[in-house]
Amino acid sequence: MDSTTTATMSATTAGTTGTTVPAREPDAEERPSDPAPPSGTLPVSARDRVYAAADALAAEDAAVTVTTVRERAGCSNAVATTFLRRWRADRAAAAAEAAQLPALPRGVGLLVERGVTALWAEAVRAARAEHTAERAAAREQLDAAREDAARVAALLDGAETDYAALRPHLDAAREEAATLADRLEAATTARDEARAEAAHAVGQAATLDGELTQVRTELADLRGRLAEAERGRAEQAEARAQAHGAVEGTREALAEARATLERARAASLRAQEDRAEADAERAAAQRAVARLEGETTALRQELQAAREQAGRAERERATAEAARAQAEGEVAGLRQALEARRSDARDTDARDSDAQGRD
Repeated sequence: MDSTTTATMSATTAGTTGTTVPAREPDAEERPSDPAPPSGTLPVSARDRVYAAADALAAEDAAVTVTTVRERAGCSNAVATTFLRRWRADRAAAAAEAAQLPALPRGVGLLVERGVTALWAEAVRAARAEHTAERAAAREQLDAAREDAARVAALLDGAETDYAALRPHLDAAREEAATLADRLEAATTARDEARAEAAHAVGQAATLDGELTQVRTELADLRGRLAEAERGRAEQAEARAQAHGAVEGTREALAEARATLERARAASLRAQEDRAEADAERAAAQRAVARLEGETTALRQELQAAREQAGRAERERATAEAARAQAEGEVAGLRQALEARRSDARDTDARDSDAQGRD
């Protein structure tokens, strides 16, 4: 017997006895295991969908069962069962409230009591029919629950298989996490070391700043020394000019030596006529050669001094090298001139000896 039949019988009995019997509350088994979703959570709640589906089926004189409500509302069997029970209880309560009447007169009560027996028999038949329908719905719900359990078992088997497949990846992920933790610790250590090095670098920067100040002072001193070196280079240039003048003097001496040699050659030609005059000329030539050699020695000394000055100038200025090379070239020319003069003197002596031999 469902709640609707019970509520109808309660209302009938109350009318017979003149006592108002309120509609009973749903039993604990009829209440849902979880409270209904709060209103406003979704645009249309599951309860509203179930109630609307049940009202529509009742208006269509269709069978209001868990299956039909579930298909119409688009919900699960559990939701359809829970809220369909509530719908029936609410409908029975509304029907019982509408069926409440004032106390009947005694005569009417007797008539009603006789009619109750027939009504009771009809109610029993209706209750049995509804009970049969509910049992069919319960079987459908049980079958659906078994199907759900089979699906859940299959999902569980698949989950276990997935877990077994993912276990190596999980272990690898744990190892990677441990590795990353070690790397993080190493990075933290490196960061601390970098901070210490940065602090040390700041200290070194302060030290280098002091050293930079000292270097700037030394640079100013070096600039002063450079100015003195510039003055020294000017003096070296003057010395080179003097050396150049000495070279010019040497050139003039060589020219004079050449003239003397020419005169010696002329004297040697006249030696055949006047040997005494040739001897005198030869002696004069020898003296001239000796004098030139002395002058050449002095020039070499001056040239050596000039070279030393040029060497010092070269360390300060690259142009001193060209001047020294020029001076050395000129000295080489002087040497060649002296060698040529000595060769001429030897030739003159040889001719004189030949002339004496012929005499």
